[in-house]
Amino acid sequence: MTTNSRPGQDSLQQSSTAVWPRPDLHRREMAATPFRYATLTKCFTPQIGERVLEWFERDAPWIAKRTEFYEQYELSCWDNASPAASYLTRYDILDAVGTAMTEMFGCDFESDVNVVCHKLVRGHRIGIHNDYLVGEETHRLTVQLNRGLADTDGGFLMLFNSGDPADFHRVLRPEHLSALAFEISPHSFHAVSEMHGGARYTVIYSLRARRG
Repeated sequence: MTTNSRPGQDSLQQSSTAVWPRPDLHRREMAATPFRYATLTKCFTPQIGERVLEWFERDAPWIAKRTEFYEQYELSCWDNASPAASYLTRYDILDAVGTAMTEMFGCDFESDVNVVCHKLVRGHRIGIHNDYLVGEETHRLTVQLNRGLADTDGGFLMLFNSGDPADFHRVLRPEHLSALAFEISPHSFHAVSEMHGGARYTVIYSLRARRG
């Protein structure tokens, strides 16, 4: 799988993270309804999780974003030359993500992969939505990173049977290094409950299925 490239990304920069291990995306459980998705655990090693968290907390160039249905901080890994961003967009990492997504959902993907990160803190939330846009990304892998969130901190990932906010399918705790992979469709309704404490970080890989 070939990928996007960032300005200033060279062999020296890549070698600085070359020893960081690939994610393990084999600990997963699949579900077919109300849309196709998988839950995963321990996607990154604790050491990788710590390095990425340190970047998020110290140097990451977060941009505040607010719309009528969500509020968060966000950034693109392709626009950053830090070791953590270089790792998250490393060619073999994207290959591992693409291979795992093919195994889970049975389709091949285009070469370009969008890699962004989100940060939610007290008062932030994401309303119910399905991410579905004709001609855009078709699948998504969202990896959770945090210092340990209590239930009272909020930030639950909620899956729905329909677009009705009362029609719950499942509620997932934002456990550190866990992930949700899913097929984007008109039925893939999900949301994040309001944050009341702590910081909830996610790394999001968005892929587009290859046609034909």
